[in-house]
Amino acid sequence: MNQHHLIFTMALAQSSELIYGNLQLCYPDGKPIDYIATSGCADWQRPGDEWQRGKGPIPAGEYQIPSEPYYLETRGVEGDFFHITPDPVVSEHGIRAELGVHFDANVPGTSGCIALKNREGWRRFCDRMASIAELGVKSLPLTVKY
Repeated sequence: MNQHHLIFTMALAQSSELIYGNLQLCYPDGKPIDYIATSGCADWQRPGDEWQRGKGPIPAGEYQIPSEPYYLETRGVEGDFFHITPDPVVSEHGIRAELGVHFDANVPGTSGCIALKNREGWRRFCDRMASIAELGVKSLPLTVKY
């Protein structure tokens, strides 16, 4: 893939502890930058939980993420939010909506978004996305796989 893109991977499992995975930002030259990230809530990160609204991780699949965020005051985000599309995500298993990439504020875990764990990593991610936007890139493909 010769364009900027993102790949989120996480091992789904039964756990009362929050499971972390990896959000990888890949540059056209193939150089990746990794960030510790999660999706879903503790106890709701098992295979099949992807369609549990407000609890499970983002469903596996292909998405788009804008290179520029908007500010969201919603508790748990309280900052920049990169809105994932399509929105909503619909399948025979259910509907997931209002998903994005953001810093993991307040209680660890998400309602289905992808959240970065470390504030410094989040700042660097936002700076890199701003640099990508300055190149004229409006959105990046995002692959989610488990």
